[in-house]
Amino acid sequence: MAPGPHSILGAKHLLCPLCETSNTAEVLHPSTDQRSLVCAQNHTFDIAKQGYVNLLPVQQKKSLTPGDNKEMVLARKKFLGLGYYQPLVDALAENCTQHLSATHVQTAHLSTSQAEAAPVILDAGCGEGYYTDNLHNALAPQYPDLTTYGFDIAKPAVIEAAKRNKSLNCFVSTIKAIPIASQSCDLIISVFSPMQPSEFQRLLKPSGTLMVLCAGKNHLHQLKSLLYDNTSEYDEDKFLAQMDSHFTLSKRIAIQQTMAMHNNHDILSLLAMTPHFWRTSPEAKKQLDCIQQLAVDIDVQLLQFAPKHPAAQDANNRGT
Repeated sequence: MAPGPHSILGAKHLLCPLCETSNTAEVLHPSTDQRSLVCAQNHTFDIAKQGYVNLLPVQQKKSLTPGDNKEMVLARKKFLGLGYYQPLVDALAENCTQHLSATHVQTAHLSTSQAEAAPVILDAGCGEGYYTDNLHNALAPQYPDLTTYGFDIAKPAVIEAAKRNKSLNCFVSTIKAIPIASQSCDLIISVFSPMQPSEFQRLLKPSGTLMVLCAGKNHLHQLKSLLYDNTSEYDEDKFLAQMDSHFTLSKRIAIQQTMAMHNNHDILSLLAMTPHFWRTSPEAKKQLDCIQQLAVDIDVQLLQFAPKHPAAQDANNRGT
């Protein structure tokens, strides 16, 4: 029996990861039987039954199964489903909506086809798709033809993202070589994920923006204080210096709330979805087994970046 139609069959911006860099020859298109994506050189990538495609060549892998394993992916899905991180979703959706609306006003002088083109969004490091899904659903009523891409290097995460929402275009990839055409994205989001400024700049339209959710210095500090004798602070200056080569910080919003957790199940679910689950000793984790109540701070920065114009970037690199 032939598979049902997948959203990714309509994707117009995916590139073949096996071809030399080109914005034309390596564009992927549906195969005749619509079971895979194929390029002009006949490199073929099968579409999984969940609707995602694996665009991570073996030569780009550093291990057999890179990224988070299935256990950690499902733990994150379980905790995020409890709603504790809803303030992050709300702030992200609100600011993305504001940016896209402002961009639409700025391009009103263009032709109808240019000004009203449906936005293209990329979630770089989408994990199990919690933020990708929520953002797509928030924007879709205003932009019915919205295209939303999400990728992660962890295949178990991409499987869950694809299952969550059939309208998402999900694929497995490394962040160091994202197989999407240059200047095709209106908006890139990165939520607690690694950064690749040069790639993000390449993918964004000149009027595009990058939205980053990153941990502040007090994020989850009550939980960390139970697990570690000493905790290191997040080095924001180092992060901003990394971004300065390709982006200009245009907006900063602090998201600070307290999660009131009233059962051990939720506390352990929070731990299981964070890297701290793997970094702490069994003895430290065992201390949480008998805790039934815990107030944990959310301290997150929403940073909005504009891509630097190539001429300005060259001047910056020359120190002028």
